[in-house]
Amino acid sequence: MGITSVSDYAWGHLSQHATGTVHSVFSSSLNVELDGLLLHLGSSDAPLSCLGANVDAEEMPALVGSAVQGDRAVFRDGVLRIYSRARVSELELSAAPVRCMRVPELAGAFPNDIDAALLREIGVLGLADRTGLPWPDRSRSAVSELARFSAMCRRVLDKGERSCGDAQVEAAERAMYGAVEYLVGRGLGLTPSGDDVLMGFGTALRFLYCGGVSSMAQAFFETVSSVVPGKTTAVSEAYYRAMGEGYANEDYLDLLAVVRAMDEQALPDALARVLELGHTSGADSLLGFGAAFCCLL
Repeated sequence: MGITSVSDYAWGHLSQHATGTVHSVFSSSLNVELDGLLLHLGSSDAPLSCLGANVDAEEMPALVGSAVQGDRAVFRDGVLRIYSRARVSELELSAAPVRCMRVPELAGAFPNDIDAALLREIGVLGLADRTGLPWPDRSRSAVSELARFSAMCRRVLDKGERSCGDAQVEAAERAMYGAVEYLVGRGLGLTPSGDDVLMGFGTALRFLYCGGVSSMAQAFFETVSSVVPGKTTAVSEAYYRAMGEGYANEDYLDLLAVVRAMDEQALPDALARVLELGHTSGADSLLGFGAAFCCLL
């Protein structure tokens, strides 16, 4: 089967020889677990996941049509073989181009013009009505606490921690911790809505502040790594690990490229592409993404 691209994160974490099973199968993608690594196999007409590889769109129906949960999988010598009842599918990952899925870091000044454009475009999307997250006052306040934490990260980066005041920084970090505790694992599905919110937030946070070596922004990733284990699904945990190491999916990398270029005309299409993800995952993750840009204070 033709592989059109492989994530450098997934390729770097694959061992030379690994065995496992098909973890889950969907209409146009599937997940394979290989010695603890979750590998996502998607279609070439969809954004590449940082957790995996894309299969030629014409061949993907045959793969998902034959695979069932629990089918044996073996990775050896650069080739992934899935042993289904109807066929053996061979995917030569080593022959595919490897794409860098690392989140870029913002260089230079905060993009104020694109910030205003994001606020406008995200407002038009009506994300609160599209989210799969239960939306009582606590959910709204959790997202607002993330936005305030991001705003404090920006102040710390601009002025220095002492200029902002230790008490203010500590209060923002406590509120962020509470928001993470509330959101992790909250909702239904293989990636619950609360997890999608946090992953969208973490992707934008790394882009905005980690280029400035913000110790405060790093506190978010440390909080996530301490709170997540055992609190959510295996798929979410895999994405959290990738986020913690600085990786994101192709649709978010494309969105960040638009933001970095301050290309306001391309912004609606980039946001729409993210919004297409899953039933509510796109809307959920954009809630978090917008919070990092302080669009949802």
